[in-house]
Amino acid sequence: MKKHALPFIAAAALVYACNGPENHTVHDTVVQEVHVIDTLPDTTPQPIAVETFDITNIPVSTQDIGIFPFFKAPEGYKYQNAETSDAGKQYLAINGKLVPFEGKVFNANLDIDQLKNKSTFNAALLEKSYNKLIVDLGGVKLNSAPVTNTEMERIGKGELIEKKAGFALDYNGRTIHTYVIRQKDAEVWIQFSLLDKESGNITILQKGDAQTLKIDLLKADDIKKEIAAKGKAILHINFDVDKATLGMEGQVAVTEIQKLLQEDASLKLSIEGHTDNTGSATKNKELSLARANTVLNTLVKAGIAKDRLKAKGFGAEKPMVSNDTDEGKAQNRRVELVKI
Repeated sequence: MKKHALPFIAAAALVYACNGPENHTVHDTVVQEVHVIDTLPDTTPQPIAVETFDITNIPVSTQDIGIFPFFKAPEGYKYQNAETSDAGKQYLAINGKLVPFEGKVFNANLDIDQLKNKSTFNAALLEKSYNKLIVDLGGVKLNSAPVTNTEMERIGKGELIEKKAGFALDYNGRTIHTYVIRQKDAEVWIQFSLLDKESGNITILQKGDAQTLKIDLLKADDIKKEIAAKGKAILHINFDVDKATLGMEGQVAVTEIQKLLQEDASLKLSIEGHTDNTGSATKNKELSLARANTVLNTLVKAGIAKDRLKAKGFGAEKPMVSNDTDEGKAQNRRVELVKI
């Protein structure tokens, strides 16, 4: 795969970038020719409801987009404080809403290279340069507006700032530009914010599944033994991200609970939901209760008497282990079945 330089539009010529991120390997490759145009097409994203956003509706690009992180800085600019993570998480804006994505992540500050560029940081010029190359590579723009403080507070500054999961976002009303290049076997997300005459931040994410600990599913007999020995059983039930809807593995887990309750007609359970500490405490408590109720309602629909069940949500109040790692977070996202 090729590695592209971003086009830098100036006067009547377009120059290709040649400097890469600090401490990052740059591969010498042929750069695709990008023609100068007088005006750029309107790529303002149309409103997309996050709840109905489906990557399969994005056209598949057949362009060779290069190797990660795909783009060098434009001529006269440089990436500073560049960091690459093979398994990271970032919140990316889609029509003003923040959506979590996991995969290989490149974060960097974008600044003037004072040895090569004596002018000031030109946000408009940089935005046009990134836009043109990404669109030419088959990318689609999904956000071109600020993300509100309310939306950022929904996730929490601890997640976005302290953990750098919102690296290219901005709390001061700057426009957030978000693109995706969908290919046959990959999704490449680009998000950046720029402040004229100052600097900018950029995130490039190649989507993939972050590593987690393997957690085996308890069967009905295992759940029975756990409850008999400890008065409760701990299940890591799979729900859709930030939702209370059951994933496929979660449906299998609830079927095992159903079998247990059908085998022991005298058993009554308190279904107690727990989350990790991502996001606000209020949101986590609401989500954990909603998930517990999803399990309860699914069991009732399967024929289990409702008076044998209770639902509670504790959010992140009772972690099993530290939330400092992805593995710890995975352990803490759980449902406990407590014998009543």
